[in-house]
Amino acid sequence: MKLAYLISLVLTVLPFCHSLVLVDSTLASACIYYELQYDWGCKSHSNGMKAYACRCANINWLGTVTNCIKNNSDSKRLIDHALRHLSTRCLQKGNFHYTVDDLYRFAENGTHYMRDPTEQDRTVTVNTTLNVNQTDYDWYYKKFKDYTFSVERSQWFGWGLVFYWAAIIGFATFFNICKRVLGHPFVNNRLKKHLVLPSTFRDYRERTYLLCNVLPLNFQTRLNGLVVAVFLILTIISCGVGYELTLPHPYLTTRWYANLTLVSYRTDLLSISLFPVIYMFGIRNNPLIYISGISFSTFQFYHRWCAYTCVVLLFIHSIIWTVYAIHGGGGYKVWAMDSYWNWGIAATTLSVLLVFHSEKLIRDLAYEVFLVMHQFMNIAFIIAMYYHCVDLGWLGWIWAMAGILCFDRFMRILRIVISGGVHTATLTDCGNRSVIKMVMKKPKYFKYVAGSHAFIYFLSPTDSWYYFFQSHPFTILTDPEEDEKNPDHLVFLFKANKSVTKAMLKKILKSGKPTVTCKVLLEGPYGVTLPKRVKDNRKVVAVSAGQGVCAVYPHLRQILSSNQTGEFRHKLVWIINDLSSLDWFGLEIKWLRDRQCDVTILYTKADDRDLESSSLESEVKESKHGVKRLYCRPNLQKLISSEVEQASKESVDLTILSCGPASFNDDLRHSVVSSMNCDLKISVDLEEESFTW
Repeated sequence: MKLAYLISLVLTVLPFCHSLVLVDSTLASACIYYELQYDWGCKSHSNGMKAYACRCANINWLGTVTNCIKNNSDSKRLIDHALRHLSTRCLQKGNFHYTVDDLYRFAENGTHYMRDPTEQDRTVTVNTTLNVNQTDYDWYYKKFKDYTFSVERSQWFGWGLVFYWAAIIGFATFFNICKRVLGHPFVNNRLKKHLVLPSTFRDYRERTYLLCNVLPLNFQTRLNGLVVAVFLILTIISCGVGYELTLPHPYLTTRWYANLTLVSYRTDLLSISLFPVIYMFGIRNNPLIYISGISFSTFQFYHRWCAYTCVVLLFIHSIIWTVYAIHGGGGYKVWAMDSYWNWGIAATTLSVLLVFHSEKLIRDLAYEVFLVMHQFMNIAFIIAMYYHCVDLGWLGWIWAMAGILCFDRFMRILRIVISGGVHTATLTDCGNRSVIKMVMKKPKYFKYVAGSHAFIYFLSPTDSWYYFFQSHPFTILTDPEEDEKNPDHLVFLFKANKSVTKAMLKKILKSGKPTVTCKVLLEGPYGVTLPKRVKDNRKVVAVSAGQGVCAVYPHLRQILSSNQTGEFRHKLVWIINDLSSLDWFGLEIKWLRDRQCDVTILYTKADDRDLESSSLESEVKESKHGVKRLYCRPNLQKLISSEVEQASKESVDLTILSCGPASFNDDLRHSVVSSMNCDLKISVDLEEESFTW
């Protein structure tokens, strides 16, 4: 797996190859445009398609240009490169298949007929090979050298955005190594309180805020918001500086056209440079998660904002060339005849659709549609960009993007194969027609740590065909009655919400049996980062709501199994609104209590129907598990403050684990931030497991 991660990192440097094609040879461009001043019998002094094809068929023009190239450089490498440039242009413009050796022969043949140019050659067809006026040529060369530098500068601005994200990953990796390997976190309570933990907008972190009750907005922490804000500022600066090309110019004949061209190059090279970043941040098998410790949900946040920025830049690029085609390029219909133009329109349209249908509101309403469409449109976008750039250059970025996507798919298949392929899983309704318990045999080579999760594919020929394309992440649990270090089975507890999980519940209920079997594919484990090399002496308080207990339990189990208890007791606070939850998680609760973990279960449901139906069985269940009735939601602020105060009295550092619905996680995060006073002598950490991204 680690070797595969290294392969993915290599894919990100592919853009170094073939970065420039259209303006890659200053030598060739200067010679080609220098010779435009003479009449070669093509009834044009421009570089249009017909005129270019006409000149490529003219042996006198070929002899003149190739001799210009040979005589103005002492480097065989530069000469060969310039001749390849000329060969490519003749192939693209006129379908002439000239090799470099052919062009050398044209140059050799032309030396026998060379003469100095005259003023008459500008209006009368030239029927021989012309020498170069060195003074005139030097001006052309300088202008194209400046132009090439301007384009290369745009490319380096694009690399600047890539290097910015590389720096962010580098800093995160440094702090991750310091924390997990060296035991020096370097982040104090003040930074956590004011930068690392709080949301950028009030206490909205996982919940969606409706602006004017219409526009849905999602927010991240201040730290992640700052990272994105700096990225946006760098992008704006990169778009607005460094335009120093002066006129007159043999190619950029007017200031209007020069501005359009240079801004277009800048925006498209900035956007295309972000392609590998967007795809690397968005894939499931992102190796940067392992080394940096940045969560998958945070990478998804970066992924979306890079995509937003990229689409805006692509849109500006498209608008610029549309305006030029209509007002200065001979009319839109002329440009629309070129295939690269149409592929560019397709790529821009696909990029807008990819961003629009990826919004959380769309994902929540129709996740299956989002999943299938996102996969197919990603492939279509890569194809469209390839055909758009195949004649223009910069294919290295496209290959990097395609390579990252293929790497992710390869790693998914590899994980499934290593995990044993198709498995038979036992599905059990936990009694409340809501939670399903899935148990399967643990594959031999399936190694996981606390907090890991796996993606499950449900294979059922009787269900909807598109269910196969879905893979849902579930936290991996260990049966309390099995050995923690060498379990025989994998246990998953998940809520039958909608889509395929709802279909599995219907399958159980329809069978009339307590359990059914189902064929599944297991892909994982995920959620693994650098292993801790230092022993933590921290008190852990896990606060969970409902199904969230499945995410915090493995961490507590690992700590208690390794005897990392110190002079204090770890604690679990589980908030439920359905007593049947005790049926499907009762054994795990007993396991924790047997190992001196302080378990508090808070029951919050208090409607009349519940009170009337309170039976002897429920009372026994409450008494057995020590359930406390609150009849309302608990005061998380008071709960967290008391835990921080208690840890402070014990002079022990505190880690708070949390997992639950979006509103619960947001309230708890806000409570932790509010409880961290500047004069606090202990370190307080928040580790949050989230169901949303």
